[in-house]
Amino acid sequence: MLPKTAIIIGGGIAGCATAHALAIRGIQVTLFERNATIANEASGNPQAMLYPRISGDDDASQFALASYLYSLDFLKSLNLNSAELNTCGMLQLGFNPRELARIQKVAALNYAENIVKYVNANEASAIAGITLSHEALYFPNAAWVNPQQLCQRLTSHENISIKTLTNINNLLKNNNLFEIYDNDKLIEKSDIAIIANANEAQNLGLDLYLKTEAVRGQVSMLTATDASQHLKTIVCSDGYLSPADFTNTGHGQHCLGATFSTENTSTKLDEDDHLSNINRLKCISTPLFESLQHNITGGRVSFRCTSFDYFPLLGELLDHTLLKTKPPRPNAKQETLPWVKGLYINLAHGSRGFTSAPYCAELLAQMICGEPSTSPEFVSLCNPNRFALRKLGLKRLARMI
Repeated sequence: MLPKTAIIIGGGIAGCATAHALAIRGIQVTLFERNATIANEASGNPQAMLYPRISGDDDASQFALASYLYSLDFLKSLNLNSAELNTCGMLQLGFNPRELARIQKVAALNYAENIVKYVNANEASAIAGITLSHEALYFPNAAWVNPQQLCQRLTSHENISIKTLTNINNLLKNNNLFEIYDNDKLIEKSDIAIIANANEAQNLGLDLYLKTEAVRGQVSMLTATDASQHLKTIVCSDGYLSPADFTNTGHGQHCLGATFSTENTSTKLDEDDHLSNINRLKCISTPLFESLQHNITGGRVSFRCTSFDYFPLLGELLDHTLLKTKPPRPNAKQETLPWVKGLYINLAHGSRGFTSAPYCAELLAQMICGEPSTSPEFVSLCNPNRFALRKLGLKRLARMI
């Protein structure tokens, strides 16, 4: 039976995309965010890059490509303006032997040219508008998106209400309804609940075995120069540089990133991280490095949520306490497992959440509403119970769900 009401905890891209996918199906959604505005943490960077990381025809590459193609079409259907979505394309450079081998392997798969095309250094230079020294994969429809404006658009549906500055510290199921508590005060009940608050998922008073970690990332904002303004597309080596954006400033700004650290827990901007980002420009273009190295005007720190196998966590949750207390047999049927009916999760999208989260939101909405899944193989790969089941030696069940 189609649920009438849903609670979503977390106002980043995963929560907002899930809210939209449910709202258009007629479900009344209440979205809770602990900050004063949505898209405030890992989803709050000035720009988010929309592109896939493909290494071949493995599961991760297939999921990345499917997410990318879905999200591109979905974002275009929202009729975002050029300040909200800029389809400027992306070049992934073969800047070292390992990356060159990767892009050659992808090129050999012969994808349609409107998805990805292998180009030589001269062709890459013509596309980028600056001189480049490396062969590349060219994704003509890759884009950058404004995270805050996208999340606001996604949650503008009449079936969605947003409640900010709520510190959810408990989530319970009581008489077939879910209850959430803000500092131990009951604030909402609903038919179903979706956990989409990334690294804060473990702070809801639940026994969850998710195997995620927080990864610190810092982006740097650079004032454009006369030389760098010629850049027409996103260029990616072991980091990325976006074309100058003139939306909010007359001189234009580039977004350069991003660092990765599981050890640094500081929320403050780090000069060493700015230097690390700047040095990435050397792999893209020495003239760009020389032009931009002293032009950092600011940046932003956020903490991405990543799973240990890099696939998102998506789907309905099992009762982990019951699972541990009475482990199922290896040949147990899916319907006999201790499900917490109506409790779902959508998180751990890592550094490419704006590529994967809209796709996962659609897959989750199909699951919740009893619709046939358009990608059952990816739903299985993203099974949020996989780590708990594997720990109990139930690898077959982990693959089946």
